[in-house]
Amino acid sequence: MTSLLIVCSVSAHARQAVSIERIGDCLVLPVAAVDNNVKATFEVTLDKAGKVKSVTVVSYDPYSEAAAEAAQQLTKSIQRCWPPGVKTSPMRLTIDLSKI
Repeated sequence: MTSLLIVCSVSAHARQAVSIERIGDCLVLPVAAVDNNVKATFEVTLDKAGKVKSVTVVSYDPYSEAAAEAAQQLTKSIQRCWPPGVKTSPMRLTIDLSKI
């Protein structure tokens, strides 16, 4: 079993919790992300209905072409796995595979 560290950051005004477990259970991890121990931070922007409008890579480590590609692949999984009912936007999400 592989463990995955996901950290979600919201503003102090947010009154909603995000189901981190749902995101973690749903993510498809690119081989390059796991092999390179990628740690990436994303900003998720939602529309007024709470659907994902965009997922932007804010940062990633290590700084390499493989890690950049893996972070881009993770944006698709985040968009697909985003839990329903969340209205707080924007929201930052960090996926850390360096601890696997």
